[in-house]
Amino acid sequence: MPRDPATGEPRFGAPRTSEVELIVPVEPPEPNEALVYMLASEVNFNDLWALTGIPVSPFDNHEEDVQVTGSGGVALVAALGSEAKREGRLKVGDLVAVYSGQTELLSPLAARDPMYVGFSIQGYETRTGSHAQFLVTQAPQLHPLPADLTLEQAGSYILNLGTIVRALFTTLKIAPGKALFVEGSATGTGLEALKSATRAGLAVTGGVSSPARAAFIAMQGAAGALDRTEARFAGLYTPVPEADPAAWEAAGVPLLDEYRRQNGGRLADYAVSHAGETAFPRSFQLLAEGGSLAFYGASSGYHLTFVGKPGTASPEAMLQRAGARAGEAVLLYYGPGSTALLDSTGLEMIEAVRAIGARTVVATATDAQREFVQSLGFEDAVAGVVSIEDIRRRQGDNFDWPTTMPRLADAKADIETFRHGVRDFQDRTLKPFGAAVGALLRSPDNPRGAPDLVMERAGHDALGVSTALVKPFTGRVVYCEEMSGRRYAFYAPQVWTRQRRILMPTASILGTHLCNAYEVTRMNDMVSAGLLDVTEPTVVPWHELPAAHQAMWDNRHQGANYVVNHALPSPGLRSKEALFEAWAAGERA
Repeated sequence: MPRDPATGEPRFGAPRTSEVELIVPVEPPEPNEALVYMLASEVNFNDLWALTGIPVSPFDNHEEDVQVTGSGGVALVAALGSEAKREGRLKVGDLVAVYSGQTELLSPLAARDPMYVGFSIQGYETRTGSHAQFLVTQAPQLHPLPADLTLEQAGSYILNLGTIVRALFTTLKIAPGKALFVEGSATGTGLEALKSATRAGLAVTGGVSSPARAAFIAMQGAAGALDRTEARFAGLYTPVPEADPAAWEAAGVPLLDEYRRQNGGRLADYAVSHAGETAFPRSFQLLAEGGSLAFYGASSGYHLTFVGKPGTASPEAMLQRAGARAGEAVLLYYGPGSTALLDSTGLEMIEAVRAIGARTVVATATDAQREFVQSLGFEDAVAGVVSIEDIRRRQGDNFDWPTTMPRLADAKADIETFRHGVRDFQDRTLKPFGAAVGALLRSPDNPRGAPDLVMERAGHDALGVSTALVKPFTGRVVYCEEMSGRRYAFYAPQVWTRQRRILMPTASILGTHLCNAYEVTRMNDMVSAGLLDVTEPTVVPWHELPAAHQAMWDNRHQGANYVVNHALPSPGLRSKEALFEAWAAGERA
């Protein structure tokens, strides 16, 4: 996708018009990189977000005139950088599956998880992608093909199935015999989740949008199906309203009853969500006590809401569950929504954090509360106290502390208004408050002063703030108090793409995002062993790629997953030798 030569602005729009074929230069590989000749490439929703600029523009990451989309595929190694060659794992001519995750390879933090250091998805968060004849990759992106896959299968699966492998086995840590609910379970990642979890011994109920899709997932091993187009459910799939969350929750009881009927009287131990703001609230509602929801996308909108579940836990218990450690930076709210000086729960939280040796900043609602907390003699246990009233007085109209995450415009219908809403929340809420907190938590190992953990409060809804301020990848937002009947809201990408966690007394919301290179290796082992299945893809001819993207954008696509053919001469090939023989015979797909 190019920029407009007259204005320099990206030509965002419908895929059928914004996506064009271009000739672009290809750079030689750096020492830890490889140059590959793409045979086929994955077609997925990352392409759509790049082509439409929703929710963010990929051009924000570079100054080039062209954005090449495409995340993953199958390829031949054409050239190797010096270090990639010296390692000896790869050689020119190798047939490889291309994983789309890139990271800062030499960072010491990569030892914890490569996704935690400068992680980006090639083709969406980088300027180059796999919908191209040649592609430069990092060496760890290239993997041997699992046994007995066709080349079109090998080019289609890593992003979708890799996302699911991490969501199920790393993020949710699923266990056999448990119950799982999966949104959008008849296509794409939803189908991969259903099939993978079923093979792992779970009872999977799928969310679908037609009786035909309900019948289809039954053939894939689903234990049940919830059809959102059924008359009794059709009006249920909405965000939670601010005005009457109790009525919204009560309206969902028939949905819960149907799930129980299909699952021996129980609700879901786990849920996998990706369909966005209209589906997410009901998926969370379907969780049983102690259940966890993992999500990695929000295709119907990014303003996610839910109604809290009943139950309480002590601050000590929740800190232990969150794995809080001495020396970590903690943000804690005191007296939210009140002018009273005494906040007994807030004091319990301060004492619990002090007991583990963490460094705390307390955020109070009023100046008087700040002075009261400062007078209690917590000394070094509290690094400082921030008053929201004081920030408002100093910042004036440049600061806003909303009662909930402000509603965002429909990004598909009005992207500029959507972006303005996100920027306004960042500029008038996150930045002033975050600067005040960060100035007190800043340290040599935490130069920005981002909290490792936020002790949230059930009595207000600052979740949109807390999930944006807590550290990416390792950050946890923790609740201790009764949350039932209350509505909460947050901005989806802050949790899913940064893999943050929201831990509540009787439920969890866990952000998850693609997978790392090691998880690709383990996934390929599981595929070879028959523990995971690679869905046969729909193969799209090269010049029909814009039409395939448009069908996905319009939700008219029928295939579970797609691959675009660059250079495969015929379907069903399973090796480099078969590929070369077909080329030599002059075969053409």
